[in-house]
Amino acid sequence: MQRVTVYAVAALLIAWGTWWLVALPRIELAQLNYDIAAGQVVKLQQLDIERVGLIQSQHRQISEITENESHNRELLQTIAGQSRAQSRALQELKRNDETITEYLRTAVPTDLGRLYQRAGTTDPSGYRKQPEVPVNPVRPTIAKPDTDK
Repeated sequence: MQRVTVYAVAALLIAWGTWWLVALPRIELAQLNYDIAAGQVVKLQQLDIERVGLIQSQHRQISEITENESHNRELLQTIAGQSRAQSRALQELKRNDETITEYLRTAVPTDLGRLYQRAGTTDPSGYRKQPEVPVNPVRPTIAKPDTDK
């Protein structure tokens, strides 16, 4: 029985030595591979988070650009409308100028001329009359004593 115990202990020592020489390095290698893979998974998750942030940022920029483009189109439409209105107003002014020019080429009706006739403006010799300067000089002002004190 003592031999069986010695053989059993020897077998256990051999099994432990074999495990220590063969299995333990494999377990450590597997643990090392797991740690490396876990680190890469964390890095990839961080990259995914950064990509999501970048995509959201680009989406906001695209939304702002789209909104600005829409606003610019509205402004261009407003400018085009104002330009058309200004062009119409300019054409109307040209037509009015032509009408007024034609009217001014005709003689003033006699009754209308007499209606606005003034004696000072009907004589052409009086147009260039020199203004009269008063002979009396302007009186100097006299300082009044201050009686408010």
